[in-house]
Amino acid sequence: MTLALISDVQRNLATNPTPDGVEARSALLVAHQIGMSAADVMPDIADRWTFASLTIGECIDRLADGMPGELTLTVDVPQLTADMAEETREPIRSLLCVLADLYADAATDDTASPWRRLAWASAAQHLDRAIRELP
Repeated sequence: MTLALISDVQRNLATNPTPDGVEARSALLVAHQIGMSAADVMPDIADRWTFASLTIGECIDRLADGMPGELTLTVDVPQLTADMAEETREPIRSLLCVLADLYADAATDDTASPWRRLAWASAAQHLDRAIRELP
């Protein structure tokens, strides 16, 4: 179920790759929650999952600054088992890579507000850091 959720989120993001869109923000929330759940069930590498998840959380905070309202997920992210957490490692990495590229590309958009470009550049940096930290 978790792998299907990640796949659905990535597919939705591909259909609407807008940096401030619901799809991108939802993908960040899903990745954050899955990472925190993985940290709970994988004690040997919990610190790596936790750091990656906290970095994604900071990315979400940076992007939320100046945005109207608060985004909440409309789907439940299932609690992981250790085996499920292991299976999600590469799909989460792939999702974060897509998001990092999306925000890095958006940061170069000369037509966007300089403040949003700065937020997107910061988001891309946070996601790159999260990817490096994933076990």
